[in-house]
Amino acid sequence: MILFARKNRHFHAGVLALTIFGAVLAGAAVIQGIDLEMHISRRLQAPSACCPLGTDALGRDIFSCLACGTLFSLAVALAVVALSAGAGAALGFLAGWRGGILDICIMRAADLALAFPGILLALTLIAFWGQGTLHLILALASGGWVHYARLLRAEILKIKGRDFILAARGCNASSWHIAVHHVLPLVFPILLTQAVSGIAAVILAEASLSFLGLGLDPRLPTLGGMIDAGRGHLFDLPALVLMPGACLMILVAGFLLLAEGFKPRTGAPALGKR
Repeated sequence: MILFARKNRHFHAGVLALTIFGAVLAGAAVIQGIDLEMHISRRLQAPSACCPLGTDALGRDIFSCLACGTLFSLAVALAVVALSAGAGAALGFLAGWRGGILDICIMRAADLALAFPGILLALTLIAFWGQGTLHLILALASGGWVHYARLLRAEILKIKGRDFILAARGCNASSWHIAVHHVLPLVFPILLTQAVSGIAAVILAEASLSFLGLGLDPRLPTLGGMIDAGRGHLFDLPALVLMPGACLMILVAGFLLLAEGFKPRTGAPALGKR
């Protein structure tokens, strides 16, 4: 069971920040529309009725670029976290629950992946595979699964020797029944907390790769790409850097604060039927 820290101000602040931010972007997108067409004749224009935040160096509507960049960052982050959390949790569960040679093999593979910094591994894989949405997701997930695997393994090792697990085995409950009905409900909140905070880390990693020109297709507006493109106008038009930077900050801070709202249920689950 997932319990929400209702009195946790950090959690409420995260929900409020993400809700307001999403409502503003969605509402303005419905009212103003999305226009990603490049119009060189209107490049670097001041805010106007058709472009409420002005235009960038390519003549694109800055607000439309911010909305799409935020959407792209969220989509990539959710895909990466879903893939890395699913694979990492499954491997960590098997390593902790089964033990033996399987545990040794999975943990040595995790140690090998940890030998390379995550961003460096992603850079290497993208340079080898080439740019693209699928390549970016796989590159970021290639090192992200390790943290979920190590976390789940440690929790399983703490849980599987507890009295209620031994009592369930004494009642001839199958390993599958114990894992699904007694162990999984205890480790899921911890996994969810790690996944929510992992979204923030992936958003930062994707923005860093886009800033270096190794993220999504350069023709797509991304928050990191917008910051990179605005560096040349940092002193005459600092908003070109500050606005995507602010969106990035709100996203990362919102998900980190949101992760504060989850906590595991204490106590052992009741023994169910076999």
